[in-house]
Amino acid sequence: MRILFLTHRPPFPPNKGDKIRSFNILTHLASRHDVYVASLIDDATDLKHAGQIRDVARAYLYERIDSPGRRLVALRAMAHGRPITVDYFYSRQLQTAIDAMLDKLDVDVVLCYSSPMADYVFRSRHAHGKLARAAKLMDLIDVDSYKWVQYAEAAPFWKAWIYRYEARTLAAYERRIARDFDRLFLVSEQERSYFPGGPVEHLHAFSNGVDLTYFSPNYTSRQRPAAPALVFTGVMDYWPNVEGVKWFARDIFPRIQASVPDVRLYVVGSRPTAEVRNLASDSIIVTGFTEDVRDYLAGASVCIVPLRIARGVQNKILEAMAMAKPVITTPQAFEGLQATPGEDIVVAHNEDGFAAAAIELLRDRERARRVGERARHCVERHYSWSDRLALLETWMSRRQ
Repeated sequence: MRILFLTHRPPFPPNKGDKIRSFNILTHLASRHDVYVASLIDDATDLKHAGQIRDVARAYLYERIDSPGRRLVALRAMAHGRPITVDYFYSRQLQTAIDAMLDKLDVDVVLCYSSPMADYVFRSRHAHGKLARAAKLMDLIDVDSYKWVQYAEAAPFWKAWIYRYEARTLAAYERRIARDFDRLFLVSEQERSYFPGGPVEHLHAFSNGVDLTYFSPNYTSRQRPAAPALVFTGVMDYWPNVEGVKWFARDIFPRIQASVPDVRLYVVGSRPTAEVRNLASDSIIVTGFTEDVRDYLAGASVCIVPLRIARGVQNKILEAMAMAKPVITTPQAFEGLQATPGEDIVVAHNEDGFAAAAIELLRDRERARRVGERARHCVERHYSWSDRLALLETWMSRRQ
């Protein structure tokens, strides 16, 4: 089959949640089909990876967009009652390049990765021709409109009204996608319940996976954090990560230190905000960008995921579990995960519970080892990428 794969960010390198999923989809499909990729690049460091994508795909089209310059786009979107997110990721230049490619190319499937990419179908001059004849699939990943509802609930009033606007306009846009696309995917069954307007028959759950060979308990770290070590991994300018780490450092970590004085907290991830950098101390290490998070995961006594704004399946949890590490998380970040609380993973419902769980696992190495082993077995059973992507192949071969 010929597949047009439209992604809001490049599907390489697989160094953050959305790119891990798109990378695995691309490599799987490209090993079996002719895949033509088009994406936006809003991070200049991704420009150097265009060659790797071209090595996998039949062709790769991209357009660089400047994040600061897109603020005017946001204002125009609001003036016309359109979702800010959709207009942020729309480029007339990329649309022109896609349409020019379609002038010479028939495609069997159009797979859009993230809701803004539907606009390249809706606005295409081939929308009622070649693209109408192709199977149209949308990987929403998460229900973005509901994400903005959550943001509005947690934000100060001067931001909350913008977030509510985005939630409302995106919900209408997601309903349009549901009407026009043949199949829609979300990362978990729980996420389906958040879709605006009620159940959609052609909306399916398609979970993330984890590379079980790459994230292995047998990995030998090039640098081991000082034990006992609590480790959090994630992009550190992403608000839910920032908020969660600040909450943990302020309200939970001091309680753990009172019982385990030599414990260290490692915050591992690129682009830490000033708020995150200001957390650094003798006992809190903010690493910034690291070439390989496995170096810190391998040395972790316990991995923590203290997210209070989270849905779907968290890659950071799967990666830690795959390396046989005990993980403590919140109910919000646990949602959507096929794992048994208390056995494969520990779910803490408040500050006291989080601190108590961390202290127990830091002190009881045998229990920590057992939870880690069960975590590894859990992801082996449920989160192999090959199993996940086999479902995608099945759905892709049938329009309805």
